[in-house]
Amino acid sequence: MPGKVRLFSRGEVPIIAVAMLVAISFVTTGIFSSEVMKVFSSPAPEDISIQEIRLTKHYGYVDLKLTVRSNTERPLSLKVSVIGEENREIPIAQKIQLAPSSSATVRLSGTYGRNFFVGKSYVVKVLGDLDLSYLVECKGVEISNNKIVILAIEGIGAISKGKGIDDSSAVIAGVEDTAEKLGVPYEKVTTMSRWLQIMSGSERGIIVINPYGSVIPAPTSALSNPEAYIRGLGTLVNNRGWTWVHTGGFPFGALSDGITLCSYPSGGNKESGDNAGLEAFFNKDHVVTPTSNPPQLLDEEFLTDTDGNSLTYFITVTGMTGLLPSTLRFDCSINLPPSDVPQTKHVFYYKKGEPNQTGARSFIMGSGYFVFWGGPQSYSEYNTGCVSLMIALYTNVR
Repeated sequence: MPGKVRLFSRGEVPIIAVAMLVAISFVTTGIFSSEVMKVFSSPAPEDISIQEIRLTKHYGYVDLKLTVRSNTERPLSLKVSVIGEENREIPIAQKIQLAPSSSATVRLSGTYGRNFFVGKSYVVKVLGDLDLSYLVECKGVEISNNKIVILAIEGIGAISKGKGIDDSSAVIAGVEDTAEKLGVPYEKVTTMSRWLQIMSGSERGIIVINPYGSVIPAPTSALSNPEAYIRGLGTLVNNRGWTWVHTGGFPFGALSDGITLCSYPSGGNKESGDNAGLEAFFNKDHVVTPTSNPPQLLDEEFLTDTDGNSLTYFITVTGMTGLLPSTLRFDCSINLPPSDVPQTKHVFYYKKGEPNQTGARSFIMGSGYFVFWGGPQSYSEYNTGCVSLMIALYTNVR
């Protein structure tokens, strides 16, 4: 009988989310909403029953098991699709052929990431000889509820070339692909007006990826007072629980509105380790950022046995491999004295004999974090995008 629906209540046949669940607001329009309305407005069917629905989510990997039982004396031919809160529908290719008074099971497995399985509620739709919809509650553990903000503002990529990053588009692609794979919602900010709106708003807990190395996107008005702008970014991280992700080169060495490049400090020699930008962001003195410009290379740094190996596992379980070799030579490192610095949360690489020097570290700044990735030499900038996002997620959940 077409048009029949059923609601699965809490604890009856729940969807279980493992290791990753990204919470988004309940969608009130579109296909998801219309199917939910059908669930609540139609009586429960008698011709068919769902014996089991089990959804396992591990990062972006999905495994759905659905067992259906026919309660009729006639054969049934059915197909199944699943609809999430973002109104995206994935059909299951396997059709259900049910003999009279029998059961059948279908499976859906694969890496879908944010393309589909985002949200806490799902509609399982059964079509064919019957037309049924089931609303299923999703339970589980969230890896992160932080939205990713990727700065991709027109004009800055060309101006920032060679300032710690040569190809910002490769970094952006690495971040986007990783976010898609993991199912983490993100926004690519392409205009300065939108970036200003985010900074002046009240959004908390966002992860901001700056793919431009030393260069920081800034409105034209900020170019006349770069120190105030950089200090303001540090305040946003401290007070709003933001995570700022640095992807290469000297941190906070210049500002750009997409047309003009303004070094900070004016006339400063970044090649000799002028650290005014990072000191302004931290609001602390005595931070040193040695560089590895030719002909002299920075000393080799080693993956730490603690955070480094743990981060390697964190990345590996997502299906990505080979991103963190045992040794790297970073284009830029931070060398910190033992006092008067932001509190370190994780150290991923270090120089033997000089543990305060590191090309990969995350810091606690008030309620937020600063993630430093020093742009290793001979390292794919696409992989820099992947790793920098993974470090940011790791820093927020570990």
